[in-house]
Amino acid sequence: MLAARLLRGAAQRRQQQLPARLTSSSSVVHSAVTPASGPAVHEDMPQKMENPFKDPPKRCILCGITVDYKNPQLLSQFISPHTGRIYGRHITGLCSLKQKAISKAIKRATIMGFMPATYKDPAFLKDPKICEV
Repeated sequence: MLAARLLRGAAQRRQQQLPARLTSSSSVVHSAVTPASGPAVHEDMPQKMENPFKDPPKRCILCGITVDYKNPQLLSQFISPHTGRIYGRHITGLCSLKQKAISKAIKRATIMGFMPATYKDPAFLKDPKICEV
């Protein structure tokens, strides 16, 4: 109990001495900025600007276009030419709604015979690339 009182007393003395140490210190720097005028703006200081290296925000290329299972040329842009598998969103850059619509349309087109299931139709191999492959 005596030890607890001594520790409490030492902590109180340190708190009382703390403001005295800060005010007597010579390392305190006083600025000449008044609250009404705000900080002084110098012309030599760097100006704030947007990051010139930041990539523009990516947009879905199919938003605004209706996806139809009867358009195999459009659908073939989103499948692998060698395996016939559907590319994922990280490759196609589509939003989740359009990626799901493309997947459903490709599956429907392969079931109905508009597109081959295991490879890309050779007629569409020379089409320009829409995806980042």
